[in-house]
Amino acid sequence: MRGSRYFLINLNTKVMKNLVYKLLSFILILITILSCKPKDQIKIGISLGPLHERWEKDRDYLKENFEAKGARVIIKEANNDETLQKEQFLDLIKSKVDVIIIVAVNSNAAGALVQVAKNNGVKVIAYDRLIKNCDLDYYVSFDNVKVGELQADYLTRVTSQGNYAILGGSPKDYNSILLRLGQMNVLQPLITRKDINIVLDRNVENWDPDIAYTIVNNFLNESTDLDAIIASNDMIAAGVCKALQEHELCGKVLVSGQDAETEACKRIMQGRQTMTVYKYIESLASATANIALMLAEDGSLPYSQTTINNGKIMVPAIQLPNMIQVTKENMRMTVIADGYLDEKVVFEGI
Repeated sequence: MRGSRYFLINLNTKVMKNLVYKLLSFILILITILSCKPKDQIKIGISLGPLHERWEKDRDYLKENFEAKGARVIIKEANNDETLQKEQFLDLIKSKVDVIIIVAVNSNAAGALVQVAKNNGVKVIAYDRLIKNCDLDYYVSFDNVKVGELQADYLTRVTSQGNYAILGGSPKDYNSILLRLGQMNVLQPLITRKDINIVLDRNVENWDPDIAYTIVNNFLNESTDLDAIIASNDMIAAGVCKALQEHELCGKVLVSGQDAETEACKRIMQGRQTMTVYKYIESLASATANIALMLAEDGSLPYSQTTINNGKIMVPAIQLPNMIQVTKENMRMTVIADGYLDEKVVFEGI
């Protein structure tokens, strides 16, 4: 009898524990549901530092994603003006947005803006440009080291010997560092073997094509002994190609790029630029929108296997691998087939 009584007591204890666990689980689910903000009450702020063709596409993709899901969107465009971006960012906080997605003009200075947002209960996602030394909620980008590798890989497969120039991006943009890491992953073994000689190595302030033109033009005034230029994006490549054309070196010196902008793809078809890296920014915008809505609905962070050290914390991150080298040979199979660019515009006059 004692054994039976003990068994019944033990059984009842297990039953009670299961009931308690189920009750607690139900309460937690109920709290989560009640605490989630309806999508039509969510307000998202987008702070775009740079503004040219590439970023206009990001802006439009983000807007479409949020509006399709019923969220409200406020977009601010700073046109590469750091002071204006600061004012616009603070205006977004005053507008009581739930989340701000920011493409920073200055990756270092923007950390102070992130802290202001956090102090006001606003979540912040760094979009395609990491922001340093702050309590960033999330970072969504492409694998920029891989982008740099793709640029250097293509040029070195065409010309694995000779004089190379490297034109990096803005010193204020952390992506410039990541791109350089990727470029040097490919170049360094060739430099060590003395197959490649780096004759020019400069960063271009604000990714400005006019500054890129001046740098290359000044170099070519002294020497035209140049085989390839790794231009870190298509804006820089535009300035590079202008300088090359003035020195009658267009098509003779290899030139890389990034972003598959319309003018860059036209230059590729004309034989003035060698390649660009096409990144599927629609997937970047979609991933960012999903993360922003999760943060806005209940404040929880989506699980991430990747983290990036921004100098203060390990930031949860997504780094998409969706990119491809675009050349004259595969133009129709990539940016045209994908609907990213208009075939008539790219092939105009060809």
